[in-house]
Amino acid sequence: MIFVTGSTGNVGSEVLKQLTATGAKVRAAYQSADKAAGAPAGVETSVLDFAKPETIAPALRGVEKVFLVAPSFPSLPELEGNVATEAKKAGAGIVKLSVVGAASKGFTFAELHRQSEEKIEASGVPYTFLRCNGFFQNTVNYSGGTIRTQNAFYSCMQDARVSHVDLRDIGAVATKVLTSADHEGKAYDVTGPEALTNADLAEILSRVLGRKISYVDLSPADLKKALVGAGTPDWYADATIDLFRWYKTGGASVISNDVEKVTGCKPGMFETYVQEFAGDLRSQAA
Repeated sequence: MIFVTGSTGNVGSEVLKQLTATGAKVRAAYQSADKAAGAPAGVETSVLDFAKPETIAPALRGVEKVFLVAPSFPSLPELEGNVATEAKKAGAGIVKLSVVGAASKGFTFAELHRQSEEKIEASGVPYTFLRCNGFFQNTVNYSGGTIRTQNAFYSCMQDARVSHVDLRDIGAVATKVLTSADHEGKAYDVTGPEALTNADLAEILSRVLGRKISYVDLSPADLKKALVGAGTPDWYADATIDLFRWYKTGGASVISNDVEKVTGCKPGMFETYVQEFAGDLRSQAA
């Protein structure tokens, strides 16, 4: 039995989708019974609250491996540590979603994820860490609105290079690690095949969409104001700005072959992704 947390999130839902396609026996975690009712056919469900260990132990009964994705809160290490404690009791291993650069603790998200990794290591459970870079899908999910209406997207990264990766490649790596052996004690850098600047992304978007798309670099203060104005919690906005600061050090430009090493397939290209989802970026500009 494989237990998938974060089942309704971007990564967790993709892992759940790919795992069920393999025929593996899967149990998925949900925040409520109502959300659990929407689980894919054939998937067992469990209502889980990371902050309440009494809900974790029953969810892990009979589980051999856990795909671990906790909410991005300052309490992330504690929340994932709770799962590690119960996984040790249940005899289950953990495959944790982490971030590229976690080992450096060089930015807020890295600090939190590395603290969580350390708790998992100290627990004594078998583990694998999937240290992932930024997602292709953020282009649609977070920047799609302004691309459609303003033919532009915004950040404060200047000319930083990032080896963005397709969520589906993360799902493929996670599925392989969860369903095969020889991955214990390893940390994989899950990246795309090329490190691109936002100007590069704008050029690709322009070429594929057939209209000029611009990247607009903001000051950190202006970007934070925009994020908070759109409903982003203050802490998360600060952590995001700190991530972009770290991007400018070149830390996210690493290109790893771990996707191909684990899955046997090369990771997807950003341009191919845009071609596939061009309809989601159709112009609504006045």
